[in-house]
Amino acid sequence: MIAVRPATLDDVDAVRAIGLTTWPVAYDGLASPEFIVDGLAAWWSREAVERGITRGLTLVATNPAGEVVGMTGLGQEEGFWVMWKLYVLPDHQGRGVGKALLDAAIGALPQGTTALLLDVLVDNEQAIGFYGRNGFGPAARTPSRDLGAELMWMSRAL
Repeated sequence: MIAVRPATLDDVDAVRAIGLTTWPVAYDGLASPEFIVDGLAAWWSREAVERGITRGLTLVATNPAGEVVGMTGLGQEEGFWVMWKLYVLPDHQGRGVGKALLDAAIGALPQGTTALLLDVLVDNEQAIGFYGRNGFGPAARTPSRDLGAELMWMSRAL
């Protein structure tokens, strides 16, 4: 049984391990090696993970042994709630961990939140498929930040 709970600063190393393990696998063949190296440094550093836990909403999924096997991180941009990260260790994918994290993230949003956004690589068919099966589609309203040609916004009405 997967349990999902808010992350604490005691989870920093486990959350980082998820990113350091999943990012190279998730983006292999989809992004340049430089993108992967730069992303690991920017978004999975100790400081970035601590900031996400203390300033945003970070949830972790644990297996029955209590090991952290997935995580999601959310925050706000221009008043929109955005899911910045949702990653599951490769050997735990396809077992409902991602869905449990997504459901818990939606449940943790403030009352009255009307939509959840995320950005995804346009070539990441696996992620786009997962989000599509879970109610996400093209976003009608987004923050003003231009994602460029490689990323796209997706949204789920709540």
